[in-house]
Amino acid sequence: MKIGISGGSGIEKEIIKAFQDFPVLVNGSSYNLKEEKFDIISNVEFFPEFLNHNYIEEFGRNCDVYLDFSPANKIKYLVSDFATYFDKICYILLYDESWKLLKLSGKNSHLSCYKKYSISLPFISLPKINIDSLMSILNEVKQNLNIKENWIYDLNSKEKKFLDFTEKIEHNFDFLKGQFADIASVSCSDNSVAISQMNSIEINLTYYKEKLSKFLKLTRETPFFIEFKYERFKILIFKQGRFIIKGTKEKNTAFYFFYHFFGF
Repeated sequence: MKIGISGGSGIEKEIIKAFQDFPVLVNGSSYNLKEEKFDIISNVEFFPEFLNHNYIEEFGRNCDVYLDFSPANKIKYLVSDFATYFDKICYILLYDESWKLLKLSGKNSHLSCYKKYSISLPFISLPKINIDSLMSILNEVKQNLNIKENWIYDLNSKEKKFLDFTEKIEHNFDFLKGQFADIASVSCSDNSVAISQMNSIEINLTYYKEKLSKFLKLTRETPFFIEFKYERFKILIFKQGRFIIKGTKEKNTAFYFFYHFFGF
């Protein structure tokens, strides 16, 4: 059995300790902003990218079970799209009032059956993940990863609740089709990366100004965009949903800020 892990939140090296007896493929890991690259994870098949719809098939075609520990809601729904479409099992770590591990099995079990997609709280603002509790449940289930059942496990209370998804729901697989994709465009002359979202969205600038003030320095504010500074980088957030990260030509650096600080 091969395990596919979608990462980027920085806990991947801990997670793979639970799966040392399995072949493992990992997408993304802890991101080093100083060197602008992902930390390499040895002894596994490793891709230094945030998972997206362009190569999720390459990521998942030879995996039997998928585990998502990414910092972005969009990636979680993409993994769920893929698992549902190909009738696979996935485990998704998500924040819903507390950190929870969700197991979804089969063609009628999709993340949207539990919770409709929405912009989440910025990942950087969320409580720290209880790694001991997460490792405990992963070690408990790893010998029965491919048993088809649906449940949610609260990492704080350590309670598991089984879920009933017997009602048939049609899925459009919009994330798999790229309709929620995030497109990065590099400007070498301007030393910047712009991210545009395929899905229509309007940003509440006041919300991000309040949420991110303790993590980023607000340097400019207009009715149409706000600008933050973090170390050597400048981040511009536009009301229409466009983002520009100045001070880099590395798209993974742009996606790091986009996913960790803005909750998509």
